[in-house]
Amino acid sequence: MTMQILPLVIKTIAGDHEAFEQLLHSQKSIIRFLICRRTVCPEDVEDIHQEVSLRIFQYIATLKRPEAFSSWLSAIVTRECMRHFESQKRFVSVETADEDDTLCVETDSDCIPSARMEKLELCAALDSAIDSLKEPLRRIFYMRYGIGMCCGDIAAVTGLKTGTVSVKMFRARAQLWERLSACCIEI
Repeated sequence: MTMQILPLVIKTIAGDHEAFEQLLHSQKSIIRFLICRRTVCPEDVEDIHQEVSLRIFQYIATLKRPEAFSSWLSAIVTRECMRHFESQKRFVSVETADEDDTLCVETDSDCIPSARMEKLELCAALDSAIDSLKEPLRRIFYMRYGIGMCCGDIAAVTGLKTGTVSVKMFRARAQLWERLSACCIEI
């Protein structure tokens, strides 16, 4: 978590509504990134984002360690995605008849709750692996994949050389691969 967010988290826990608004605004792209990794239906993103914002407002006072905000936020996003998908229980089916007049039902596997659950579990493992990265690597990783910044822009923001950013990105991806492989997750 960047040092600029920690004071906002502390103020929000204390009940500062203006700090809460600033915190939500500062985390908007990360929240959307986390949601988008968990859903295949773009129309669900805004609904889930609103629910996540509501849950942050309702429960931030229970956050005991403000420095753990990133992990806490990731857990809230995961829970809200699961709640949303369970409430939707969307199945897409198309009935067709084959040559033998046997009725076939084709389903979109991304809309089946068990397939979505597997995707959510994979995303949770990935979030945990990302959270385990040391701060410089995690921040650069989020800038690249969470916000979509290129290495040159990251270098300009961080004051690092572009080559250094590329090396740190390589290290972050290697560490993530190692941690996820150790969890026996197929990537």
